[in-house]
Amino acid sequence: MAGGGGGSAVIAHLWDSERSHRLVLFGLLTAGAGGRPDALGPLSTVEEAWNLLVEAERHSGAIADEIVLLPETGRWLRHCLQRIQASDRIRRPDVPPLWVDVGHLHLLAAAAAVRAGLPFELRVPAREGRVWLPTLGCATLHGIPSPWQPADVTFTGDAMTFVLPGKAGHGHDPLRVEHPVGKPTPGWQAPRALPLDLPDGPRAVTMNELGPYRMQTGAHSMPAGLVPEESIHRWTDLLHSAWSLLSHVDPGGAEDVSACLRSIEPLPAARPFRWYSATMEDGMGGMAASEPTGTEPAAAAQFAAVLTHEAQHSKLSALLHMYSLHTSDAAHRFYAPWRDDPRPLRGMLHGVYAFTGVARFWRGLLLNGCAPEDEALVAFEYALRRGQLLRVLPTLLHDARLTGLGRRLISRLLETVAEWQDEPVRLDCLEAAQWALEDHWLSWRSHHLVPDTGLVADLAREWRGGPSDPALEATWHYPRPRLLRDPAARHLDARAVLVRMRASRTTAVQLRTTTNLRQLVLGARPADVHLLDGDLQTAERMYAEEIKAQDGSAAESGTLWVGLARALQNRPGREGAAQALAQYPELVRHVYVSIKSESGAAPDPVAVADWLGRILVAL
Repeated sequence: MAGGGGGSAVIAHLWDSERSHRLVLFGLLTAGAGGRPDALGPLSTVEEAWNLLVEAERHSGAIADEIVLLPETGRWLRHCLQRIQASDRIRRPDVPPLWVDVGHLHLLAAAAAVRAGLPFELRVPAREGRVWLPTLGCATLHGIPSPWQPADVTFTGDAMTFVLPGKAGHGHDPLRVEHPVGKPTPGWQAPRALPLDLPDGPRAVTMNELGPYRMQTGAHSMPAGLVPEESIHRWTDLLHSAWSLLSHVDPGGAEDVSACLRSIEPLPAARPFRWYSATMEDGMGGMAASEPTGTEPAAAAQFAAVLTHEAQHSKLSALLHMYSLHTSDAAHRFYAPWRDDPRPLRGMLHGVYAFTGVARFWRGLLLNGCAPEDEALVAFEYALRRGQLLRVLPTLLHDARLTGLGRRLISRLLETVAEWQDEPVRLDCLEAAQWALEDHWLSWRSHHLVPDTGLVADLAREWRGGPSDPALEATWHYPRPRLLRDPAARHLDARAVLVRMRASRTTAVQLRTTTNLRQLVLGARPADVHLLDGDLQTAERMYAEEIKAQDGSAAESGTLWVGLARALQNRPGREGAAQALAQYPELVRHVYVSIKSESGAAPDPVAVADWLGRILVAL
């Protein structure tokens, strides 16, 4: 597993350990809730709910285990324990009372009892008049809904009955749902699933549309609710085609995906080559992914890479529940070639582990004969992911915060990727990947590294004294810049996305015909297209004009400077500027901003970069 692999037997062991981990968390939750009066509210007692879950486990261990090991159960446990253990008990108006979160235990117990055939009566939490029973469905109750309220659930063995107690349900008939409950009826919606035929038999992957403990991924989130039926068909087709491709070119990765994957949470459709996905850190087997539109380029290959990526995250998350791979370290201080922001050590471990699986998939697709029209894209993806890993793994290997097991993990990953290092890749694709890798690094550096303020001030004063004399004192040196996360850094991979779009016939047409490039590829600008087309003079002019027009704090100013650097490379008369921007992009950017802010005028960015470059040559 340390080398990025796994297999069904290994992952079965991870599931066993995850069950043990979850039961420990259940124990902490029930004990902690007992000491918080606000954790009980109007519901049945925690003991009553827990005893019902235990009784269901006695009748069917398989059903109880499925409930306990749901991805949403893991996320709920973490969320609820954080609330119980929090010292600050002031609640925002939009946050439910603690008893609503604790009451998810009651919903889990009710779902397990219904499936085990155990009659019961239980008071559970409802949200906006709806009661979600995990794996069973969502009931919309008759009566007056409120954001959070109690509801009474009764199961007699042949039907479930839901009612809002008190005034909320007065004068309204109870909602009755006949057992079995797998079909939607008025007031009842069963969860939907995507069918998947696997070598060991059919599998149903749940669509996580209805539950309250979803990933909530900010701007990428979708509100809880059913996605249209045509979306379900697209999801089914995509999952089938991606699985078929994955099992053909990367059987080990396919085995890991089939052993891990339990549910998919739909996210809004993504732009080309910006397929968004995420995994619950405490929800092994659950993933969220951009909803397919049916028009994505190389959709099966892209989604196969997404499946592999998220399965790797699930595996490592479960492993981290068993073993310590690093000491405590919350500082965001690492460069991750696949992220806009600096990352903590734990995030880096997840990143290198996930992208080793992704690189393995693209390698398998390239070696096993992809379609000719996809070869350029596949070769680029493989070369890029391989290069990214080889850039960061050697640095991670020597980090003092790794435990012995953590160092073993990184060492084995490095061995795996190093074996691929000399494999031939089509030269134009290899060069494009190396170009994209360097472009991202320089953009990240331009945003997140801050040069010495005294040096910046000295250079700005020297410029104002006359740019014709570039010599500084012989004692001048470049102190190590400090890392300071720039929250404005966004879409540092925009030019890499453009490279991908040019490699795919469909998106190449989109790129040529679009009238709104910035909307098609977030973070891209017309100068980038000219740069990739080889029209370097036009690209230089457009980058320089945009830099002069900005105030130095715009979100994209770092990527602008790096675009200018790429436009100046290997051009006669631009050697000094190109060298300064290639070696110290953050210094050029900060010196320019200082000059501009103090003088009130915007000098030529190329002239400032060239002046700094000649200083570097003189030294």
